[in-house]
Order: sequence, then C-alpha cells, then structure tokens
Amino acid sequence: MRLAVTVLVVDDSAFMRQLIKQMLESDSEINVVGVATDGIDALKKIEYYRPQVVTLDLEMPRMDGLAFLAVVMEKHPLPVVVVSSLAVEGSEQTLQALELGAVDFITKPVSRPSQELWRIQDELVIKVKAAAGVTPDLIRQLPDDVPVQEKVFSHHLPTGVVAVGASTGGPRALRYLLSHLPADFPWSILIAQHIPREFMGSLAARLNALSPLTVKVAEDGDELVPGEVLLAPGGLQTGLLRQAGTIKIKLASKDIIYRPSVDYLFNSVASVFKNQSVGILLTGMGADGAYGLKMIKEAGGITIAESAETCVIYGMPRVAAEIGAVHYQLPLSAIPNSLLSVLEKFAKKK
Repeated sequence: MRLAVTVLVVDDSAFMRQLIKQMLESDSEINVVGVATDGIDALKKIEYYRPQVVTLDLEMPRMDGLAFLAVVMEKHPLPVVVVSSLAVEGSEQTLQALELGAVDFITKPVSRPSQELWRIQDELVIKVKAAAGVTPDLIRQLPDDVPVQEKVFSHHLPTGVVAVGASTGGPRALRYLLSHLPADFPWSILIAQHIPREFMGSLAARLNALSPLTVKVAEDGDELVPGEVLLAPGGLQTGLLRQAGTIKIKLASKDIIYRPSVDYLFNSVASVFKNQSVGILLTGMGADGAYGLKMIKEAGGITIAESAETCVIYGMPRVAAEIGAVHYQLPLSAIPNSLLSVLEKFAKKK
C-alpha cells in the first residue's frame, strides 16, 4: 500500500486550518500530521512531526510566512506550498515566497463562504502531492552563479525570437535565466508562465528589476523588439501575427486548459519564425509545451529543455524529451550560455 504524504498545515486562522485539513484528507494518500498557528509554532512542529510537505499562509503574527521560509530553508529545507489570498496586493509577497524556496502556491478566494473556498480543493491536493516528490536540494537555493561572458552581437544576426515556457518552479528559473543574459541580447524573448493573471504584473516587475533586459507584460499589437522580454498575460493566449513587414503580438481568448498555454505560444512561434527560433522549456508539472517544442524543432528551430537535476518538477521537459522534441537537455545553470552559443551559430549561418 502506498504511504500517505504527511503534511503540516500552517495558518493563523482556526477556520482555515480545519478547512485545509479537511480538503487534504479527502484524499486517502494525504495525512495531515499537525497544524500550526504561525511561523514560530511551525518550526517547533516541523522538528516534532517531520512532515514531507508544509502548506503555508503568509500573513501571520509573531513570525510571518516569509520570515518562516527564510529560516526553514536554512535549517530544515522541505517542500512548501503557499496558500495565499487572491488579493493583488499579496502577489508581491507570494513571488518573494517562491524566490525564497516555496515550491508552488494556491490563491484562495478573499470571500469567506466555505463553498467558495472549497473550489481550491482539487488544486490543493494535486500540488501538495506533487510537492512531496521535490527534493530539498532543488528548493533550497538557485544554482550557483555561472558568469556569462561579455557578448557583442553582430548586427548581421538575422531576426529571430526565443520562446520560453515554464510552470511550477518557473519564476525562480526565469529569474536565473534572464539575469544571466547580456544587455545587448539581440532577439526578442517571449515567455508563457503558468500563473494567475493577478500575479503577472508583479512577476514582470520583479524580473525587470533583476535582469539587464526590459521585461513587461505583452499587450495586443506589441511589436517584437530585440532585447525586450514579453510575458504572456494570464487568462489569454499569446500568439504572433506577421503584418506589413512587422511581427506583432496577437492575443486570443482560446479556451485551452492553460491560459497562457505554452503550446499555443510555441506553435505560433514555429509557424511565424520557423528556423529562426529557439524554444526553451523549463520546470513544470504536466505536458504543456512539449508538443509545441516539437513543432519548433520540426520547423528548423533549436530546442532546449531543462534537465531533471535542476527541475523543481520534471514534468513538461520530461515529456518533451520522451517525444523527441529536444536538441539540448541541460541543467538550468548551463542554459544561459548555451542560448548565447546557439545565437552565435545563427549569426554564422548569415
């Protein structure tokens, strides 16, 4: 018989502690071994219960969620799933939590009626079970810095685009990738990250502050600009349209399970840019992006997937590798320099 995933629930609300416990234990493969009222209480109970996963509220007295994460990742690194308010003002805290080492997060409705809160049950169960498979070494810190050589790209480099897809663990991986690219990066970068629309603006702002490149949320009609990073907005699909000699962002409201969908973005990139494209698939649960990456490869583009050794969740890149969609499978620390080397090859082709 499969052993149950053991969980510690941390929340300052007695109502929420009980509700989250009920949601999790609706699945026979999850066992809530304890509850804690704040970060200080949680640190003591981690020592006692040794849970596999912690669910964590961020706003708590005495020691809040961010302070708790900083301590626990130093002393007892283990998978943490943040359960936070959907309020936009909380998005910055949630992204900080992901940078500190939280594996994933779930947004709970602001309204208190229990029927509204129960809507997160399936997502909570799935993410907690996925988090149980994450090893401490992958969540404790980002890869060691690998210095990127100074690059001065030739103006003869043909026009092209880099398309990036990510899900669970993506914000930290994107931070690492973009902060290790030079300011004179010659192509546009398009990113589809699975994240609620309310968090997209904060994610763009954080990446913009940490990268030498300009990062913004894509808008319908935006032209692709070399060295600019466009994040696919939440709740919509991001594609490309070639019009009057320019290539522009074309947003659509296609009803696909993921909004934004990595496959949708990659398919559009393959169709418009063909062999003048690079696809990168980073950490994430599921298979979104795997078949789109194969489309880029079949169109003549170059494809890179993050390898299992650094993926928080080795799902999307694993499927891509299994279906033959990947040219290079690399740890996150090697991807920035590999991307620069690939672009040098495009310049030589010209």
